[in-house]
Amino acid sequence: YLLSVRVFKNAEIGVFSMILTSTVVTFYMKSVEIRPDVPQALAGLLSIYFLFSYYDNRSLKSLVASSVLLAVSFLFLQKSIALIIAIGALLLFDLYKKRVGYWHIVIYAAVFLLSVAPYYIYLLLGGTFEQYFVVNWLLNYYMEGVVGRSNSLIKFSRENTITCVFYLIGLITIYRSCKHGRFAVLSVLLLLLTVILFNNLWRQYFMTAMPLIAIIAGYAVYSSFSSKVIRFVVLIGAIYFPITYMHDYALFNMDNRGQLGQLAKIEYVLSITDEGDKVYDGDVVFNVFRDDVDYFWFCLEKPSCLNAYKKVRPYRYNIYQSIAAQNPKVISNFRIHSFNDIRLRSRYKVSDRYPDLYLRVD
Repeated sequence: YLLSVRVFKNAEIGVFSMILTSTVVTFYMKSVEIRPDVPQALAGLLSIYFLFSYYDNRSLKSLVASSVLLAVSFLFLQKSIALIIAIGALLLFDLYKKRVGYWHIVIYAAVFLLSVAPYYIYLLLGGTFEQYFVVNWLLNYYMEGVVGRSNSLIKFSRENTITCVFYLIGLITIYRSCKHGRFAVLSVLLLLLTVILFNNLWRQYFMTAMPLIAIIAGYAVYSSFSSKVIRFVVLIGAIYFPITYMHDYALFNMDNRGQLGQLAKIEYVLSITDEGDKVYDGDVVFNVFRDDVDYFWFCLEKPSCLNAYKKVRPYRYNIYQSIAAQNPKVISNFRIHSFNDIRLRSRYKVSDRYPDLYLRVD
C-alpha cells in the first residue's frame, strides 16, 4: 500500500494494490511460511520504497536507507542479486540522462558495500569465504533445473489471470502516458532478471516481483474505469479466481497433520540421542539438532545439491561407509537398499515406533 501510494500518489490505487497483492497465490503461499525469503522480500520492497522516496524529494537519507535495506535483503538471501542489478541499471540510466547526480550513485554503491562488508570480512577472517562462494553461488548455478521457467510463468498466469492482464494494460498505459516509467521498468527488469538468472524458479523467487506486478495492475484498474462500481466489479473478478484456487487447495485451512507427525519424530529422535551423537537422515525429515554423518543430509533427490557439488569439486558419497565410520545412533532407511550389508548387519535394529528408523545396537 505504502509503495503504491508513494509511486502513484493515490490512496485508492494503494488499496487496490494491497488487495491484489494479498491474493496473488504465489505471494500468499510463501509469505505465511517461516523462510528467509519473507524478510528478504520485505527488505527489498522497503528498499524500492525509499528509492522512490529519493526520486520524489532527492533526500540523501532516503537514498542511504534504500541502499542499506537493499544490502539487508541481499544478506538474507543472495538471490536479491536480481533486484540489485535492476536498481543499479535504473540508477545508471538516470545518471546517463542526468536525472541523478554522479556522487549520489557513488554514495548508493558505497553504502551498499559498507553494509555487506562486515559479513564478508567475517567470512574471510574465518577462512570460509571459498566454501560460502561454492555453496551459495556455484551450487545454485550448477544445480539441474526441475522447475522450468515457462511452467512457473504459466502457472502464475493461470492463478492470477485478470491481475496479469491488467499488469500488461498498466504497462501500456504507463508507456503511453510517459508517467511512472521508472516503476514500470523496474517491475519488468526484476521479473525478467528473476527468470533469466535462476535455473529453478521456485515460487518464493518471485516474492519481491509480485507486489510490483499487483501495484501496476491496481493502477490499471483505477485508470481504465472511471466508475467506482465497475472498478469494484473488476477487482472482485480479479481476486475471485485466486481465492477459489487457494480455497480448493486448502491454503486457508491447511492440514498440518503431516507436520505434527514430523515434529513427533523429531522429538522421538531427540529423546533417544544425546548432544554429540551422530544420526543419518538423508531426506530432511527428523534431523534438526544432531550432527549428520554427511554434509549432504538434504537435497539428494532432484534437484540434487550433491550432483551439483560434484561438478565443482570431487566428492565421494558413500552412505554405507559414512555410517560404518561414524557409528550414528539413529539412521533412516532413505537410500539404503539393503540392511544385509556387512557394515549395517547386526548393528542396527528397527525402531518399535517408526519402521523407517533404525537404532544402533549398543
